[in-house]
Amino acid sequence: MSVFKDKEKTKDGRQYRFKVYYHNTEGKLVPYTSKRYLLEKEAKAEERVFLLNRDAPVKKRFGIVADDYFEDAFKRLRESTVLSYKSNYENQIKPYLENKFIDEISVMDIEKWKDKLINKKLGIGSCNQYYVVFNEIFKFANRKYELNYNPVELSGRFKKRNDEVIETSKKLRYIVYEQYCKFISVINDDLWHCFFLTLYFTGMRKGEMLALNWKDIEFDTNKISVNKTVSFNTKTGAKYKITATKNSLNREITMSKILRAELLKYKEFVKQYSDFSDDWFVFGNGEILSDYSIRKHKKLYFKLADMEKEMITIHEFRHSHVSVCINEYLKTGQTDATKFFLMMSQRMGHSLRVMQEVYMHLFPTVQNEIVDLLDNL
Repeated sequence: MSVFKDKEKTKDGRQYRFKVYYHNTEGKLVPYTSKRYLLEKEAKAEERVFLLNRDAPVKKRFGIVADDYFEDAFKRLRESTVLSYKSNYENQIKPYLENKFIDEISVMDIEKWKDKLINKKLGIGSCNQYYVVFNEIFKFANRKYELNYNPVELSGRFKKRNDEVIETSKKLRYIVYEQYCKFISVINDDLWHCFFLTLYFTGMRKGEMLALNWKDIEFDTNKISVNKTVSFNTKTGAKYKITATKNSLNREITMSKILRAELLKYKEFVKQYSDFSDDWFVFGNGEILSDYSIRKHKKLYFKLADMEKEMITIHEFRHSHVSVCINEYLKTGQTDATKFFLMMSQRMGHSLRVMQEVYMHLFPTVQNEIVDLLDNL
């Protein structure tokens, strides 16, 4: 019991005191002994008030709590994810609230922070990425320090203003098959021809492509096993790190005839090297292709094809794959979008919900069928 009866009493008979330990403004655990009270129950009541208002196990500056969070996150989350979170924190959160005590950060502080980001003309999508990191730090504080208060969550996510216009550059971008043919026709290097053809005909993520070994390709069954990915963002500063796929979901991709023939031809080409091994990376042989080299050659070939205005990112080759699959699906006379996305979700490594959210608008016939129903009224 922290309430005790002191050996000495005041002139008016007060003798009960309480002693507790609490974290001071430096985060150190220090003792506190109260003044004397007349009644034991009075001392107990004052002790409860003190603990409520003064004892602050989270009386730490926000920057210190954030450091604790990232140290813990590296044990639980993918390294690349944590490094991305940390970058967002360092750039868009830390400068504003690093030195404020976490238990003193209010909803108003969060609103002011949000206003500052909005005034920087940052996109809503980017702002909500920063919001997620901020919220995760507070949820960590709730778990570890029993903060029981989350002003970030109370403030809520960033919302699009009524007068905000969505820029066309934010829309889903891809190249159609005719554009792809024009692009691939200017590539006369075996490695890069195979690389960009595989991107377009599989829809694989860049990291998955780079981690692909020859032993992952089964030509007899026409299957590509996608079971790992490469991350260039590493905690140790290493060039790259090979980890599990996104969401740790492995999958198989069935090869089309064009893709199978291209990969088989390229394998015969690299097998001329005396130290060839099925453990080699399909693209890069004994080494991983660098991110810089990929960007450099993509830009070069779009320029040679006179398609600089149509140039897309490596990830947008993934969108292009889905686009061409949708187009060919519709050509067969089928219009069942749900059936299509069920077929494609496993191939792409996405959930059905994500596939529908990202690509549903590429099904122009869906709106036409709705109008046909209305026209029958």
